[in-house]
Order: sequence, then structure tokens, then C-alpha cells
Amino acid sequence: MHDAAPPGAFEFYLGGSAGPSLYVRLVGGRLLYEWASNGSYSGVIMEATPTPEEWARFRETVDRLGVREWEPQYLSAHSCCDVTYWYLKIELDGQKIVVQGADAYPASTGPNVSKEFREFFLAVKNLVGLEP
Repeated sequence: MHDAAPPGAFEFYLGGSAGPSLYVRLVGGRLLYEWASNGSYSGVIMEATPTPEEWARFRETVDRLGVREWEPQYLSAHSCCDVTYWYLKIELDGQKIVVQGADAYPASTGPNVSKEFREFFLAVKNLVGLEP
């Protein structure tokens, strides 16, 4: 079983000028998040408090996907308009990881979202209760 404690730090953003956007940050053991389906935020900040089991599942996913080994930056030559940006800052077991991208993702050679990034995004959504 993976460590069930929250990370030392956690911040995640995914969004662009169109399409869904999600901003999540860990504050005092709670996740504060804002979700929008059309690229603009509602201004409504919601809160989630994942259980130790949910944190353990999230950490297992992070380790299985190799997030600690992701490159610091992913940029696509195809980035021009309607770019999807993403940013992750997480501290696990004293290791600080900061990665970001613009229409480029780990384990993808082009602008298409990789299976690994989709899985990571789903794990984040699960933490805040946006996915069952």
C-alpha cells in the first residue's frame, strides 16, 4: 500500500481558451478547486478532502505513470491558437516535481493527449470528486 498522506504540496491546472478547465491546489490538507466546462471560470471555489485511501490510490497512480520522471516542460510545434496549457507542482517524499506543457504531453509525440496524461487527469478529478 502506498503512503496515505497528502503530498507536501500540490497544484494542478489544465485549460485553455476553449474546452474544460480545472485548477486544483492543496491548502491545509484540503483541496480547493475550480472547474469550468467552457474555458472560463465561474469564480466558485469548491473544496474536497480526500480520504487516506484516496490519497494512497492517487500516489499509486502517480508512481505507476512515472510522474516523478516526467520532463520539466512539454511544448508542441503545433501550438499556435486555442492552446491547452497544463501545470503540475507536487512534492512527494521530499521530492519537488514541477512540470508543464502547452499542447504537448508526456509519452506523446504530437499535440494529442497521451494515455498516461489522461490517466493522471482522471486521478486528479477523482481526488476532487469530479469522477466516480
